[in-house]
Amino acid sequence: MSAIFLLVGILSSITDEEALQALRGSGIELLMDVAKETLQSLTNSIAATNWVNKYVTPYSQDVNFKYIIVGNEIHPSDIEAQYILSAMTNMQNAISSANLQIKVSTAIDTGDADPYIRLIINFLVNNGALLLANVYPYFAYANDQQSISLAYALFTQQGNNDVGYQNLFDAMLDSIYIALEKMGSSNLQIVVSESGWPSEGGDGATTNNASTYYANLISHASSGSGTPKRPGGSIETFLFAMFDENQKSGEPLSSLPDGKRETLEGTAMSAILLLVGILSSITGAQSLGICYGVNGGNLPSRQEVVDLYKNRSIGGMRIYYPDEEALQALKGSGLELIMDVAGETLQSLTDPNAATEWVNKYMTPYSQDVNFKYIAIGNEIHPGDNDAQYILSAMTNIQNAISSANLQVKVSTAIDTSLITNSYPPDNGVFTGNADLYIRPIINFLVNNGAPLLANVYPYFTYANDQQSISLAYALFSQQGNNDAGYQNLFDAMLDSIYAALEKVGASNLQIVVSESGWPSDGGDGATSQNAYTYYANLINHTMGGSGTPKRPGGPIETYLFALFDENQKPGVETERHFGLFNPNKSPKYHPPV
Repeated sequence: MSAIFLLVGILSSITDEEALQALRGSGIELLMDVAKETLQSLTNSIAATNWVNKYVTPYSQDVNFKYIIVGNEIHPSDIEAQYILSAMTNMQNAISSANLQIKVSTAIDTGDADPYIRLIINFLVNNGALLLANVYPYFAYANDQQSISLAYALFTQQGNNDVGYQNLFDAMLDSIYIALEKMGSSNLQIVVSESGWPSEGGDGATTNNASTYYANLISHASSGSGTPKRPGGSIETFLFAMFDENQKSGEPLSSLPDGKRETLEGTAMSAILLLVGILSSITGAQSLGICYGVNGGNLPSRQEVVDLYKNRSIGGMRIYYPDEEALQALKGSGLELIMDVAGETLQSLTDPNAATEWVNKYMTPYSQDVNFKYIAIGNEIHPGDNDAQYILSAMTNIQNAISSANLQVKVSTAIDTSLITNSYPPDNGVFTGNADLYIRPIINFLVNNGAPLLANVYPYFTYANDQQSISLAYALFSQQGNNDAGYQNLFDAMLDSIYAALEKVGASNLQIVVSESGWPSDGGDGATSQNAYTYYANLINHTMGGSGTPKRPGGPIETYLFALFDENQKPGVETERHFGLFNPNKSPKYHPPV
């Protein structure tokens, strides 16, 4: 589940069918509000059915509706309050009758009160839906600057306050969770349906503060730390807003003592631009990372690299050997880490004592502060390679050593797609004869240990090696419609061919993590900056969009982009030196950035 989204404000209060048309096939998860003036009519069940039939059903195959919002910041004393529950009920019934899997909710602010909300909460619990909440530390700070510091509101306070909170956002969110607990709804999840900071128009409303708030909110919400009351996991959050809205009604903040959100324009786009272009689709499971290789000249220090990940809200990192300088820099960062065992170490790790020493040196001292996710034993090892004989034994010994150290980290290995044959149509995918003998015991190990298989998936090389059969559009996710096997893009087809091969060896439930995928900007056929930009942008959008693949529909695809920097000292063919997403000075390589 994607943790960070952008809200696009529109001046029209009616449902935006032009936007719905544009969203077709985009994979973007959508929250769609019911227009405020429509609420009363939706207390009629026939009107609700007509609404769903007009605005949801015709688009449901191509638009990724996530929630329908019935009422935004409706207060108990508002005339619309009397319509909300009935409208929600009718809308959910109409959606269910249309056989659509979409949840209905309402968006509250931090001023809503019992008993109005209690019946709504019961509805949400009974329907397995989420509560949406608009959380604005800015207004809480602006209305009480004597008690609330700017640092606390901007996530920049050093250390916790006397009630254990480092930032106001968490405190506000947890206050809602506490209120829910007191109503007997302790398991109801909250989605932050709006949060932002204005760049102008009130006390503390500056571009610099807005920039700081958005950057820190994205980093925090997608870091997996949660809140003190709900630790662990990312906080699904929608940033307000995509554009300034200079035609939006509202008065200056100083004239409104209750500090309603409507008082200020939407946040300046300049404050948003520091975000990575396809805005940190970093997920609840931290499902997007970037591989960090160091075979390049003039690269920044390890600490600067970690800071780059944090500033750009990149949730995961892969390193290719236990780099202790990088491990030191990663302390306290919250980044999820795939750490490879160095290739030259593989043979030694067939000795259990050596494996224990490895874990004691490179993992145990860092385990309290570094978020190890997977240890990769071997990268693209083939059955005929000398190192193939060491992989399973090394995996077993490292996993045993990790378990003995009471660490909850999974061990895997990273394969490439050369181990698969008969890959088209993808359902025919099967491990090659040599690969089957090599990989089957490894797969059994992964299944027995509840670990995923890591796979490096490169549509670029498949396209470059077979341009007569594979179109560039198919490789770049830009093909219109599906091919005769039901696939719109080569990435899904390659990934599903591995899933098909796993099914044929009895491992149909084994998960795949895409441990590398990328497109070079130079050095070979189709290796251009434009194609690389298109591939990365579409890959991020697709893997985070929640559509999955035809064989594994639904949910994001945990993916690590290759790579952070161009590596101009890397051996091999020329393309190997041109996969970077950032320049050595840490600026984005592509514009707009991906």
